[in-house]
Amino acid sequence: MTGKTAVVFSCAHVDPSISNERFTWLGEFLYDLKPDYVFDLGDGADMRSLNTYDTRYPQAIVSQSYQADVEHYNDAMERMRWKFRYHKRKQPVYIGFEGNHENRIKKAIAQDPRLEGSKYGISFKHLQTDHWFDEYHEYHNSAPAVADYDGVSYAHYFSSGNYGTATSGMHHAYSVISNRNHSSTCGHSHKRSLYFKDSAHPRPIIGLVAGCFKGAEESWAGQANGEWWKGVVIKRELDKGVYEPEFVSMKRLEELYGTKWGETR
Repeated sequence: MTGKTAVVFSCAHVDPSISNERFTWLGEFLYDLKPDYVFDLGDGADMRSLNTYDTRYPQAIVSQSYQADVEHYNDAMERMRWKFRYHKRKQPVYIGFEGNHENRIKKAIAQDPRLEGSKYGISFKHLQTDHWFDEYHEYHNSAPAVADYDGVSYAHYFSSGNYGTATSGMHHAYSVISNRNHSSTCGHSHKRSLYFKDSAHPRPIIGLVAGCFKGAEESWAGQANGEWWKGVVIKRELDKGVYEPEFVSMKRLEELYGTKWGETR
């Protein structure tokens, strides 16, 4: 078998009100699979405490805490990696992307610079991206960064035009590669979408939208919750933009590892 193996996930939306148990399952899964890369496409930290929408609804912010948001996110990152460290095994290369939810920290500071402070204020450094990731791509020119690995472009989302809005729609993956003419993978929409253009020259191209890794439904989303796919995607035989995808659902991860760990970690 040639090529590399990568695991991709997006939009975990780590929230202190929801257990991080799914990251223990993911850590076990990664340890067993031993991929070359792990791509976290952003919105890993929900940062609900900095949601400007909720400021209009005091009942929604009573239980919110910036400190809890940060601590819960870092706990999730540790759960995903701890077994490799415990057994002193080589870890995958972790590649991360800033999503619009992590970007809430920068927006809050831009709106009120008095909030900034690594010790007593708020700071992007609190997410410890330099510790958790081998490479981390922050926003560039007020939009999600785009980075290429093994012939595939990755981003939290890809812009659809001059105004920078996210590409979306019923045929999301098709739209992405139609706009970019290059194998591309993103998250953001919480839905999954896959499109192969095997006739592309000189090599096939693949569009992938990776769903989400959320731990619970969202009350604000209504029926849209039913359209969201929860899990991770394996890319096998990854080489020059071409790969064989495998979808592993959250339910499957729980079946494999949930009974082993329960709520013990």
